[in-house]
Amino acid sequence: MYFKSGKINLFILISYNYKKERKKITVNSIKLFNKENELLEYLKANNLKLTKYKYPTEENLISNLIILIKNYLSGKEFNLYNKINDLKVDLNIKDEFSTEFALKVIDHLISVKYGEITSYSEIGKVIGSRAYRAIGNVLKRNPFPLIIPCHRVIRKNGKVGGYMGKVNNEWQQNLKKYLLKMESKN
Repeated sequence: MYFKSGKINLFILISYNYKKERKKITVNSIKLFNKENELLEYLKANNLKLTKYKYPTEENLISNLIILIKNYLSGKEFNLYNKINDLKVDLNIKDEFSTEFALKVIDHLISVKYGEITSYSEIGKVIGSRAYRAIGNVLKRNPFPLIIPCHRVIRKNGKVGGYMGKVNNEWQQNLKKYLLKMESKN
């Protein structure tokens, strides 16, 4: 399922599974797109299909998730990760980040508060590693941008750096700058 963010021109694709017996969804990934046609091309290239809701609980959970993401993108200050965990939404963090190193990176990143920034080297100091490129590679594979706030990680020299695994993509860098600016205003 996908939707368009109200405040900024951003199309958000949520890939998930609904577990009827547990009345819970597991989010597989959240992908961000600058243009709707790019999202539709991604679906086609990856042989993915959009489906309709089958159960009222499923629709309610996804609707609440969308509301949270839209509220965050409109500049409301809250911890998106914690709010999503309060819903019956599972991000499967331990499956997505299966090594101890990756989990340390993600655990630290989740603790970086709204409006704060960190760097690859600061993350390394906290988790006891100087493998800064490896830290970058963990963030590059983040299937949950916005929720696991990799946009809050900048280079040690203060430059923004890449976002969502892309270093030289202008719209993604602009999105990262927008998110950082939005969070710094609150």
